[in-house]
Amino acid sequence: MSNPYQLIVFDWEGTISDTLGLILHTVSSEANKLGFGELDPYVARKYVDLGLVQALRKTFPDLSNKQQDQLLQAVHQAMITRPSEICLIPGAREFIQRVQDAKMDIAIATNKGQQSLQRALQVAGLSELFKVTRSAGQTPPKPCPQMLEEIMEEFGRDPASTLMIGDSSSDMEMAKSINVTAIGVDFYHQQEAALKATGALAVFDDYQLLANFLGLPKV
Repeated sequence: MSNPYQLIVFDWEGTISDTLGLILHTVSSEANKLGFGELDPYVARKYVDLGLVQALRKTFPDLSNKQQDQLLQAVHQAMITRPSEICLIPGAREFIQRVQDAKMDIAIATNKGQQSLQRALQVAGLSELFKVTRSAGQTPPKPCPQMLEEIMEEFGRDPASTLMIGDSSSDMEMAKSINVTAIGVDFYHQQEAALKATGALAVFDDYQLLANFLGLPKV
């Protein structure tokens, strides 16, 4: 497609940062250490919305209650001892680079707290790229469009030249409310219908496909 966008605004959690992927990696690692077998990531992603306790029971149904508790405690302890680790969605870093190579501006609009966001950006090595961000505490949370409006104003862009990329209905609703085009990302194949229902122009499960859709230059 012809690319009319000069500013791309990203959500953070589930769009650039792969918090779920980090959790699944931790579960897999701890289960292996305890000799409880291999994690089936497809099953884990399917049940993760039930919460970690229920997801572990569905993913490791043959474990006793004692073993389930042992695995849960091991996962919690591992997450506590590695609080600064950041896992990115596969292809996200390369996609951001391609956006920059196309001379487009980039920003982040997230309901994550600003202090946590800045720490995460620094750990991920992205703080120098995202100079403009809006987050919870600075503006009302999504789907209120204020954070997106402030970002556009800072860059001097209008809705027609702005693209919102996110993984939640609130991202789509925020953009739609001020006539900004929104594209959904659904890397775990759970939200496509909801994203389209709330205004997504298209939904992708792979950053390479999204880059091709936008006609971005290859790295």
